[in-house]
Formats: sequence, structure tokens, C-alpha cells
Amino acid sequence: MRFFLKNYFPFLLGLLALLLRVFWGFFPAHCETYYARGIFLSIRKGLDALFSGLPFAAFYLFWASFFVWGAYRLWVAYRARPFGGWKKFYWIQLRASANFVGVIVSLFLGLWGYNYARIPLEEQLNLAVAPLSQEELRAEGALILERVAQARYEIAPLDSFALDSAILPRDLVAHLRTCLEGELAKLGYPHQASFKLRALQPKGLGYGFNASGFYWPFTGEAHIESALHPLQQPFTIAHELAHGYGFGDEASCNFLAYIACKASSNAFVRYTGELAYWRYVFSELKYSDYGYYRYMRDQIDRGVHQDLEAIYAQMQPYFEFVPGLHGIAYETYLQMQGVKEGLDSYDRMVLLVYAWEKQKLIE
Repeated sequence: MRFFLKNYFPFLLGLLALLLRVFWGFFPAHCETYYARGIFLSIRKGLDALFSGLPFAAFYLFWASFFVWGAYRLWVAYRARPFGGWKKFYWIQLRASANFVGVIVSLFLGLWGYNYARIPLEEQLNLAVAPLSQEELRAEGALILERVAQARYEIAPLDSFALDSAILPRDLVAHLRTCLEGELAKLGYPHQASFKLRALQPKGLGYGFNASGFYWPFTGEAHIESALHPLQQPFTIAHELAHGYGFGDEASCNFLAYIACKASSNAFVRYTGELAYWRYVFSELKYSDYGYYRYMRDQIDRGVHQDLEAIYAQMQPYFEFVPGLHGIAYETYLQMQGVKEGLDSYDRMVLLVYAWEKQKLIE
């Protein structure tokens, strides 16, 4: 037993971490109380103190360390080439790989991943989330079409040219953090953190993995694609910040990003939130009610149309490194974390916003 513990401790640690994830999957209230609102908050403070002062993204430091470690392991494997026989050699490499996976799994879950098992946001907010009928989705499409046009009119009443970075507010990240923390406080969630949001370099690196942003649990930092159009930045930043405050589910982060943008005192930020929501609603219409989608698409405000064209034009030069790979991998990852909808969970934001607005009308 002592030999086994000595040689396989990291692997066993990973197994224990997975067992705890399974346990909290059955008892989300325990995860909410003891991890999301307890242990994680201490981890959050520790990661912030460790990495937020760096002048560069610790993400790069993580991968530099990984490749140095990988080179070292290859050197060790080379030196250990089969003096004791090939069977022993392969067994040693298998053990090292199993222990490495155990370390990664335990760190991922311990530092952030258990947040996937917390009480779902809709349950905490008592939202009556249900699939929308065709009539309800059509009504939501007409409503957001009007709202997004009105939000843009507040910025540039007579301007039909695409908006650009000149209109971005100063200290955008700090502004959005304040908006998000204010909304989290209203909802009764912990909202103290000082982690950094970093712009990935070089441009297109995030798009290469079909991502406009991500949260890196091993360093506690959020990241966005540096090539994002200014009209995409506020919503994406707020989404990734929401991950950093302890939310794993993509729909929850989309919802929190939307209400954070709506709470902004800046008309441009409010508009980008409505524009992001418009894109999700119309994406649902496109796949479930294409005829009505085409009809509504023809009604779009000229300025909004120009903004969308500018977004698509800015994205055009970039491409996914291995087309389709990220989608398959991330779909698998989300389902392993208990997100049954997989990538479709992003679109579930529409149901959350709809239920939220309906609840506000009732109140």
C-alpha cells in the first residue's frame, strides 16, 4: 500500500477529485454552500494575489512551464530507455502519464471546476424557465428588434455608419466589473474579486480555437480575443468575468453578461448587450422558424445592419486552426461537466432572459 501511494498519489488524488464531483452533482446545495460560497472564495483571493500583479497573462507562463516539464519528461524517458526492458519502460511512462492527468484533473476541479455542480442560477433566482412556443419566440424576436434599434438610436440618432472603437468607454473592464458586481450583489451572490482580464496575443489566437474568450482556471484569469470588434467586447468581457466569479454554465454567464451590460450607465455598453441578445434570439429563429426569421431580418435597422456587417468583416481574416475540432472537444467537455445541452447551453440564455423579464413584469 505504501508503495502504491508513493508512486500513484497524484493519480489517486485525481480519482478522489472526480468522486467528489460526482457527490456534489447529487447534492448541489452542499457544493453551493461549502465550495462556491466557501472554499472557492479563498481560492479566488489566493489566485488574485498570486497572478493579478503580473504585467502579462499567466496563461503564457502556464504553457511555458508545461513545455519545459514536457521536455524534461522526454529527457528522463530517453535516459530510461529500456535498460530494464521495454515492458518496464512502457509501464513507467504510463504511470507518469496517469499521475500527470491526476494532477490536472484535481487542480482543474479544485481551483474552479466544482462550480459546475453548484445550484443552477435559475433555481437560485426562482426563474420559471421553460421552452418558448413559436408565438413566444416570435414575440421576443420582434421585441428585441425594437429594443436594439432604440438602444442604437440613443447613441447615434441619425448615423447609419458602423460604430467603432472611438466610442468605447475608458476603463471598459473596470466599468463592466462594477456593473457585474452590482448585479451579483442584487442577486445575492459573492462579488469580490480582483483577477485580471487579458487580451490574447497574437490576434486571432482565440479565433484559431473558435473562441472569442475563455477563463483559465489554473491561473484564475479571464481572456478575450484581441481581434474582437469593439461592438463584441463589452458582452464578451462581462461573460468571461462572470466565469471568474464562480459560474461555469455558459448560459448563466451569458445571462449575467446581458444584465450587466443593461445596468451600465454607458449607452454604447447597453447597446452591445442588446445586440448580443439579438444575435442569440435571431439564431434561435433562424433554425426553428426560418421564414419568420427572414421576414424579421429584412426589418432590421440600417445602423444595426451596418454594425453587424462590420463585426463579420473584422472576423473574416481569421480562421479555426483545425475546423470542427474545438466544437467536438468543447461539446464533450461541457457534457462531462454535467451541462446536458453542450454547446447549445449558450443559446439557453434566451430562456433565462425571457423568464427574468417575465418575472420582473409580474413583480
